[in-house]
Amino acid sequence: MKISASQSSAAHTSAGRRPGTAHAAQRSTQYPAQRSAPAPVQEAAGTVGADGYIPDLATGAETLADSLEILVQMAAGVLCRTTGERIDCGLVLHRIKRGFATAGTGIQAARLARLEHEVREGPLSEALAGGGTVAMNHAATDFRWARFRPYLRDAGFNSVLALRLRLDEGAEAALVFFAAEDQAFPLQVIAEARSFADAASRGLRLVLEMDAARTRASDLKSALESRTSIDIACGVIMAQNRCSYNEAIAIIAKASSHRNIKLRKVAEGILENLPGGAPNTHFEH
Repeated sequence: MKISASQSSAAHTSAGRRPGTAHAAQRSTQYPAQRSAPAPVQEAAGTVGADGYIPDLATGAETLADSLEILVQMAAGVLCRTTGERIDCGLVLHRIKRGFATAGTGIQAARLARLEHEVREGPLSEALAGGGTVAMNHAATDFRWARFRPYLRDAGFNSVLALRLRLDEGAEAALVFFAAEDQAFPLQVIAEARSFADAASRGLRLVLEMDAARTRASDLKSALESRTSIDIACGVIMAQNRCSYNEAIAIIAKASSHRNIKLRKVAEGILENLPGGAPNTHFEH
């Protein structure tokens, strides 16, 4: 069944908490296991701002992939406490010109997120396409996703809940929750999941902004290093041939064209032949 966006959720009850736990979490390697007890999950940590609770997805994360792992652990933890059952969580993130990324709290959840991208149907795809909430509470009698559903049943999951995360233009993401039990996601659980998804959207937007800033900084550093190598090589050519800078850069460009390699590679080849080798470039942070 599909749940309409008009069924709003209550405010997130975790807004006042700021636990200081580390983000590394023990991940499951097999499913199903110990269905009567919740799986070990990441305790939600975050900050409280003017717009409410924002999960901390950056502390302890060195890469975007680390932040996505933290997010799925937090999400599973929220619904695990709400339902009292084992809940696994998967995620897919699409970014223009950056491809897609997936994450999962266990082998099965991560595999299903990847498989859904391959078969091009399933709860994540439907949540992204419709922009709402998608629930399946009895996989055996629900005939949606003919290509994806066999993988779902093989993994031992009978209930599924997917929600789209609201990101900035150029990116889209969705969370999917899996449970072995039938009817694992009634309306009150969906409301709690929506509340967390709203907060998670804010946290993920911050992480994506940080990742974009790191990428821009890395690209700028690379461009500066490339420009510096070319300029030094031009200086060497100018000294050897008693020519102007424009004539020196033309010599490098001609060699680049003939050899079908980048200007920087030609310049680095020139510098490597200097006595003592190529000079190092240093940029302060």
